[in-house]
Amino acid sequence: MLLGINPHKRYDDDYSLFIELLSRQLATSLASALLLEEETFRAQMITEQAQKDKDLLSRRIEIQSHEVIEIESRFRRMADLAPVGMFHIDPEGKLIYANNDYYTLTEHPRNVSYPMSWYNVIAEVDHPTMDIFWDKLLEGENVSFELRLKRPFFASEIVGGERVEGYTWIIAAAYAEKDADGNVVGILGCITDISRQKWAEDFQNRRRLEAIELKRQQENFIDMTSHEMRNPLSAIIQSADWIATSISTSAYDTYGLVSLTPELVESYAEAAATIMLCASHQTRIIDDILTLSKLDSNLLVITPVERRPVTVAETAVKMFSGKMHDKEIEFDFKVMPDYDELNIEWVMLDPSRLLQVLINLLTNAIKFTQGEEKRKITLSLGGSRTFPPPIQRVHYIPTNPQRRDMSQDSSWGNGEIIYLYFAVEDTGRGLDEAECNHLFKRFSQSSPRTHVQYGGSGLGLFISKELTEAQGGRIGVASTAGVGSTFAFYVRTRRCDAPATPLPGTPISTSNKRPELPLRIVPEKVLSHMQSGHFQRLTPVTSASAPLAELPTLASISVEDPPAKDHPPQRHILIVEDNLVNQKVLAKQLHTSGYAVHVANHGQEALNFLENSRFWYDKTESGVQLDVILMDLEMPVMDGLTAVKQIRLLQKEGKVVGHVPTLCLTANARSAQIDTARQAGMDSVVTKPFRIPDLVPEIERWCSPGDFNSKAAGTENHLPLPSGL
Repeated sequence: MLLGINPHKRYDDDYSLFIELLSRQLATSLASALLLEEETFRAQMITEQAQKDKDLLSRRIEIQSHEVIEIESRFRRMADLAPVGMFHIDPEGKLIYANNDYYTLTEHPRNVSYPMSWYNVIAEVDHPTMDIFWDKLLEGENVSFELRLKRPFFASEIVGGERVEGYTWIIAAAYAEKDADGNVVGILGCITDISRQKWAEDFQNRRRLEAIELKRQQENFIDMTSHEMRNPLSAIIQSADWIATSISTSAYDTYGLVSLTPELVESYAEAAATIMLCASHQTRIIDDILTLSKLDSNLLVITPVERRPVTVAETAVKMFSGKMHDKEIEFDFKVMPDYDELNIEWVMLDPSRLLQVLINLLTNAIKFTQGEEKRKITLSLGGSRTFPPPIQRVHYIPTNPQRRDMSQDSSWGNGEIIYLYFAVEDTGRGLDEAECNHLFKRFSQSSPRTHVQYGGSGLGLFISKELTEAQGGRIGVASTAGVGSTFAFYVRTRRCDAPATPLPGTPISTSNKRPELPLRIVPEKVLSHMQSGHFQRLTPVTSASAPLAELPTLASISVEDPPAKDHPPQRHILIVEDNLVNQKVLAKQLHTSGYAVHVANHGQEALNFLENSRFWYDKTESGVQLDVILMDLEMPVMDGLTAVKQIRLLQKEGKVVGHVPTLCLTANARSAQIDTARQAGMDSVVTKPFRIPDLVPEIERWCSPGDFNSKAAGTENHLPLPSGL
């Protein structure tokens, strides 16, 4: 820019100031213009760069959004293909997301989603469990737990004879989703189907418990068999020992012959009868064990032969007629009208197996009826063409699917099929529903006290069930507690002609008339032969309040032979034994050895007797003399362990003065059982069978005064068995 100056005016300070100011103004304006242009350019550059960044960011966001969508899609596909159920639930309990497996496993409706809707798929029994873990999740905890669903679970296969079915079980793992402030904003988790594993666990657990129960039953069976074998064996040994000892000490006449009095001969006959009775009892137990062994090994054979069913029943009646007469049991044998209507004569059956079942049922009927006020047993025989034959009120036990029906074999012939049914009705104690449920099982009896009170191995009914099923039949029971029981069974037979040649032990009649049977046995009220001889019947102690003069002892019984001289006379012994045979034999042997003997049938009677003895605190002078107690373990009302514990408790309370020597006589011979007896308070344990010459020194050791603790230290060795046993 050019400036001109008026030459007619002088260039002074004002001009100079004006030009300077103008120059500054122009310079400032020019600088502002330049800066504005530069800022405008810079702003344009920034805007262009921002647009580029925006475009780049948009592309990145688009790419990331696509990736997110792809990842979410991939996650959903993975979740849908996963073998577990996945879920996402908000804190209100609303199902936000779940995969296909979740819906399939739980059967939750897919289009239904409201708070806690998923609770409806859980089995009600596990709702309390779910409440606990839901509260924990809302508190921010991670949890893992098992639940049952309402959806049933079942599989097509059968394992161990059982269908694979039950509840649908799941294991759930869930954790709380939290925001930055730690607040729970959702619940994420998965569920896995463990139904098969839970069924397998339950199956294995049941099998384990069954194995444990079977082991326990086998141990009980061994104990019961040992008890049932040792008890009669003890009586056999003592009776035989008494006969041998008596004969060896008898006097010889001038001709070298032994002189026997009628009373001594009667005693020998009684001892021989005891031996036969006990041996018969042992034979029956051995037969049961052998039959069980054959059943387990599938070696049981059913051999059909021509037989008259009435003849088999007659055989069973004859076997028990004497025993029922002795027990004063009224017995009826009834042939039902349908048997005659079918004109049943000869049929193909296995008489030994049929008789084995009848023996078991009649034995039980006698055993449970003999102690009742009304004693009556009725055996009924009938026939039918239908399956099964109608027997009133009898509930038949389900059959064993693994037991083969041998009555289908060709050896049974081609005659008309006839179902023979037998019913044994008694007026015994009867059974309630719970006791009936324990019947017909291996090693099982109606209640734990049955063996103690009535004896037996618990095998008879189980074997009877297996034998009837092997012959194409079934067995059942109808019973009312306090009234009586009816055990009934039927077998499948075929008509046949009479055998051309007589079978061994079976007379062949040329007529068709049925053999005459003792249809009714009504015993008279007779006293035992024991009461007529030199050895009186032992009457058990019945009450502690009975006069002391009435308490039965053997000290006052007169015998021709004097007591043995090598034992002090008047040692008073209380025998506590529920088995009347063992009680009678042991009492007689001890009396012969010079002891005064008192008897009691169970622990409560022993305690009642103790209250009248000199051990009682207020009867030390006037009470009955008592030196030692011989106590059995297995007894009704009160067993030996309970009784000896009561005695030791009475000693501590001061009601019993001094120590009452108590020796355990038991058929429970396992070391654990012996230790249990000693821990309960028994001073010594003598296992059956034993001999009187071995028992007497043990009695004398505890009858003699001295320190009981020092005596107890020597009771580890039990009396030896007689040689040869």
